[in-house]
Amino acid sequence: MFGIVREVNCNEFALVETRNNNIGNIRVYNVPEILDIDQTIEFDLRTSRNNNYYGVFVRIPERNNINLNTEDRDLWYALGNEKEREFINDIVPELGLNIIINPGKQEDPTVIDLYDQQNQIYCDLKVQNTPFFTAGRYMYENQTPYDPTYTVTFNRMDYERYARYYPDCYIYFWVDWTTLRYRDYLVNPLTGIWRASFHDMAEAIENGFVVLHNYQFRQNDDHNARDSYLFNLLDTAIFERLM
Repeated sequence: MFGIVREVNCNEFALVETRNNNIGNIRVYNVPEILDIDQTIEFDLRTSRNNNYYGVFVRIPERNNINLNTEDRDLWYALGNEKEREFINDIVPELGLNIIINPGKQEDPTVIDLYDQQNQIYCDLKVQNTPFFTAGRYMYENQTPYDPTYTVTFNRMDYERYARYYPDCYIYFWVDWTTLRYRDYLVNPLTGIWRASFHDMAEAIENGFVVLHNYQFRQNDDHNARDSYLFNLLDTAIFERLM
């Protein structure tokens, strides 16, 4: 099982957030001397004689070189809010659009991000800075391998929620690869803004044209998306490049 380190007690044990509602935060024992706060670790889940959960450390998973833990939802919400403001203040005027942050986010930070006042439709912003380096193992439209340089992700939770509440929305992808190498995998630099209608993306999902990838470290996670669909920015039937 995987979790996020929240506290370390003199290397005796670590307090770990499992992100599983039935398990909660637990102590994980036999941790190494060097262990960072907010780091993802793998552990064996066990039960004490009093039927309390605890863990025994297994390993620190090897991860892509990124600044934030991809399983820490709160950190990503904070970063997302910052990028939304930057998108509205700096990018939207360049695109000649009349888009504002969805006023509903003041009460619920999980609602869809944006609202297009001119066309009176909701929009979502997806900021992607780390490539899906191993995307080439999958086939797009069951025909050609994905190109990691042009692969973006869209999680299934959003697909299901937008299909129910925002079927006419548009999705803006703000791509800026800040990491270009992972192990032996390389991508080309890429920066830009793409737009897609949710209707077109949903059609590709329902027709089985895009792959659903399961995240290795989130299988017992009740707080984050456990899987995402992989899309190809080069598919002009779905994506329009704006910048």
